Amino acid sequence: MKQVIEPVGESLDDYEIFSRLAFLFGVYDEYTGGKTMMEHLRHSYENSDGTDDFDTFWKNGITFLQTPEAADAYVRHADFYADPKKHPLHTPSGKIELYSSTIASFDIADCPPVPKWLPPFEWLGNAKEGQVQVLSPHPWMRLHSQMANADINSYESVDGRQIVMINKDDAKKRGVKDGDVVEVYNERGTTLCGAKISADCMPGVIYIHEGAWLQLDDKGRCNSGSINMLTSSQPCSGLSQATSANTCLAYFKKCTDVESANKAYEPPKVVPSTNSVDIWSLQLGKRLKAVGGGKKQTQSKGEELFYGSCTLCHAAPHPADYTIGQWEGITKSMFPKAGLSAADQKLVLEFLEKNAKK
Repeated sequence: MKQVIEPVGESLDDYEIFSRLAFLFGVYDEYTGGKTMMEHLRHSYENSDGTDDFDTFWKNGITFLQTPEAADAYVRHADFYADPKKHPLHTPSGKIELYSSTIASFDIADCPPVPKWLPPFEWLGNAKEGQVQVLSPHPWMRLHSQMANADINSYESVDGRQIVMINKDDAKKRGVKDGDVVEVYNERGTTLCGAKISADCMPGVIYIHEGAWLQLDDKGRCNSGSINMLTSSQPCSGLSQATSANTCLAYFKKCTDVESANKAYEPPKVVPSTNSVDIWSLQLGKRLKAVGGGKKQTQSKGEELFYGSCTLCHAAPHPADYTIGQWEGITKSMFPKAGLSAADQKLVLEFLEKNAKK
């Protein structure tokens, strides 16, 4: 994204923040690679599927190749459709794969090699009496949890708590009225929300926007309406390990024992100190000295390539997040986009295998 305004006050962009942190830890050169932010953007774009040169892209935005048959339409991978042999895709066969022999070789029970519907581990199809499915859509007035403490959040809260949208018939059955505090609970946890009754909500389904901050009351319930109290950490599949946020069942009822107003967005109490503080004697200072402390941090070539070329599009996962078998599947599409040679790919896989989940 292009810069819109000059930085306000002492605010810094993410790259500058992490560069300064890297300097504190003695890895500034390794982190920046001697590149400015624009040089990193240029490098990333030149290793992407973009069809323009970087300067044209930066001026005009992204364009895709056009097909002769549809001059007024833009089609991704149009060169592949025009000549699949000359312009293969980044798949083992070079083609669009409906069946993946690579995934089949992993023999993962919950991830078949062909697209197939599998019953979720929690859904209305296996709900118990009184349970509803909990969906956690993205809020329109904030970015995940950012801005949850801002004034605009009042549009989607009841007395400071995150709203829960409920079908009118489901609410009537449980004696819940618009504006009531509702207790939503399952075996994982409990959260308190403000009821918003709507005829537009599907029966048997409630909606709690993700991103509310956490504040536990004396009973261990979130007094702010955080959906994270209810959702499961079970992954979508053994291959993707992705979140399964909308695969969630819970009960709800009118809450009759609210302990206090929501305190999640109240700033912490600041106790002024009359004594001078030596930061280097604190845990943070000890950690900085231990990690940075004049010692040059070294990386293997494979680690350098992994963090410098393979993980530019998204936040880098830790190598131990996946087994080497999973990494072999992930890197099938990662390596071509990173533009790595066969020799470099081997180095990255050696680094991943050494540090992967056993």
